[in-house]
Amino acid sequence: MYQQTDNILKIKNLAVFRSELPLFESIDFELRAGNAIQISGTNGAGKTSLLRCLCGLSSRHEGEILWNGRSIDKNKEDYLDQLLYLGHSLGLKPKLTVQQNLRFYQGLRFVQDDDSILEALTALKIAQYLDEMVGNLSAGQKRRVALARVVCEPVKLWILDEPMVALDTEGQKWLERVCNSHLDTGGMILLTSHQKLEGINNLTELTLQIACLASHYEQLKDNE
Repeated sequence: MYQQTDNILKIKNLAVFRSELPLFESIDFELRAGNAIQISGTNGAGKTSLLRCLCGLSSRHEGEILWNGRSIDKNKEDYLDQLLYLGHSLGLKPKLTVQQNLRFYQGLRFVQDDDSILEALTALKIAQYLDEMVGNLSAGQKRRVALARVVCEPVKLWILDEPMVALDTEGQKWLERVCNSHLDTGGMILLTSHQKLEGINNLTELTLQIACLASHYEQLKDNE
C-alpha cells in the first residue's frame, strides 16, 4: 500500500486552549515512521482536544505542529492526505450501508478494495451487516464499522481516540495486530486509551499534565 518512509510529526511547545485557558502544560514530542505514542492523562486533561488540534479541527492552540519539517498550516494537503482520524464522532452516514460507507472513505483516497472491507468486517464480527443500513446498527456495531477504516485506507498517520472501546478481547487482539502491521510498513500511530496497550510494538507513553492556571493568570497580569 505504501513504502517505508522517513515521515516525522514534530510538536514544539504546544498548548491547547478552551475558553482562553490552557488545558495542559505545554508539550514537545516527535513521532517517526514505525513508532506509536499513547497519550495519557486524567479525565479533563485535554486528550481529545489535543488530537482534534493535531488533525486541524481546532485552531485554539499555541506552538508548532510540523509534518516533515513544515507547519501543517502550510503543508495541509500533504498532511491531511496521509492522516486518518477516528474520534468519538464516527462520521458514518446512516442512510448508506456498511459497505457503502467504507467505499465512500476509500473513494476519498482514490482506492477501491472490497476485499479489505470484508476482511476487516469479518475480523470485527460484523461481516453479516455488510449490506445493512448503518442507521439500523447498534452504537457498538457502528463503532466497529468506523474502526474497519484503519485497514481499508492507505494512509501513514493514524490518530485514534479510544479505539479499544466496545471491542471484546478478540477484537482488541485484532486491533493490536493491525497496528503492528501498520508500524512494520512505516506507519505511525498516535492514540488515547484508558488501558495499558502492551500488545502494540514501539509504543511510548506521553502523559498530559493539567495546566497550572495560577501561573497562567500571573502571565496575563505581567502582559497587561
